[in-house]
Amino acid sequence: MFVMAETDVESHGFANVGDISRITDDPQWEKVYVERIVRHIHAQKNHPSIIIWSLGNESGYGCNIRAMYHAAKALDDTRLVHYEEDRDAEVVDIISTMYTRVPLMNEFGEYPHPKPRIICEYAHAMGNGPGGLTEYQNVFYKHDCIQGHYVWEWCDHGIQAQDDNGNVWYKFGGDYGDYPNNYNFCLDGLIYSDQTPRPGLKEYKQVIAPVKIHALDLTRGELKVENKLWFTTLDDYTLHAEVRAEGETLATQQIKLRDVAPNSEAPLQITLPQLDARETFLNITVTKDSRTRYSEAGHSIATYQFPLKENTAQPVPFAPNNARPLTLEDDRLSCTVRGYNFAITFSKMSGKPTSWQVNGESLLTREPKINFFKPMIDNHKQEYEGLWQPNHLQIMQEHLRDFAVEQSDGEVLIISRTVIAPPVFDFGMRCTYIWRITADGQVNVALSGERYGDYPHIIPCIGFTMGING
Repeated sequence: MFVMAETDVESHGFANVGDISRITDDPQWEKVYVERIVRHIHAQKNHPSIIIWSLGNESGYGCNIRAMYHAAKALDDTRLVHYEEDRDAEVVDIISTMYTRVPLMNEFGEYPHPKPRIICEYAHAMGNGPGGLTEYQNVFYKHDCIQGHYVWEWCDHGIQAQDDNGNVWYKFGGDYGDYPNNYNFCLDGLIYSDQTPRPGLKEYKQVIAPVKIHALDLTRGELKVENKLWFTTLDDYTLHAEVRAEGETLATQQIKLRDVAPNSEAPLQITLPQLDARETFLNITVTKDSRTRYSEAGHSIATYQFPLKENTAQPVPFAPNNARPLTLEDDRLSCTVRGYNFAITFSKMSGKPTSWQVNGESLLTREPKINFFKPMIDNHKQEYEGLWQPNHLQIMQEHLRDFAVEQSDGEVLIISRTVIAPPVFDFGMRCTYIWRITADGQVNVALSGERYGDYPHIIPCIGFTMGING
């Protein structure tokens, strides 16, 4: 294990008063800064796993960082020194950024700095877990000049509490009447406060797994194994293959992964059974044979799944006995499509259905309404305050621009085109709804949108809400 030991100089709160470097570039604070790194090195210097001293991050830059660096080198010139906001690498040995987006990280790799680069914080692990881990990992694998990554963070910091009914929960900012507070921004770890894994840790395990399995020609059972370990072969690992068709195991196989050198790859051959018309998958699990300090023998290292065959069975076509040709009733304000036991009416003012009846029962309880909003994960709540509210995205208004009806054998298409935009602003989205009604009573809708004007850089998902009588 390689460790970067952090002194944890962090004073980003000064950004709120306009100068994040306020004390970092103030000579009066030099003694405090230097003492912090000196004490840190003396406390940790005998741990051979430590290969980098980190002065800290998010504290601006100035004379005190330079003083810390020189003090660290005077005590220990065998290890590298890192600090995040020395962006030009004036004194540090490693250039660093935080939460840098994947395209920019890739650009850093394509046009490398003379000094090596890391991303010292990324993948903020709130809620279900961080996103984009695979995309980041591919950049780290691709560019030798980028060491990689440090997930923020390992563990939640909620404080266990219990209600009157004995239910256990975890308190965070504001639960003690404290103000101001950071609300739940102490719950952003890969494991819960009680040390049990969160879903994000399981995903992270898969992304950084040292054994990668790639499909070559699945029809012939040809795979490729890739060893991402730096120093050891895969002799202590076993691949377990299982072929399953709709819940039934058709075949299993075990392969010892021998003679796969560090940072190399080798072909694999899986023996496949005869496949029938069912949907079939190849499931792969890679396990470590021996016991380690952190796991028992047979511990799962990585899992993979590859589709072998789609379901080729022909479904029995649905043909209701009482289906009859569709009829149209058209007037100035509405258009109604009628079938054997149903009727659906569209408004020519909005382009949307206002009534939908089947066997005399009304199904529609709330008219369809376009919807850009989705429940926000914790990491996006700041985007709502900084992007949605100022641009009035939460009060966008929709207007019909065109309404058309097309009828053919066995179906009717209702095509409506609308524009939705916030009041006052010069941007919005042009939307197209295509409602397809068939003689057997099926109603399908396709919704697409095209932005126009100075649209904000984050485009939400496009969908709509509709109330149905269940």
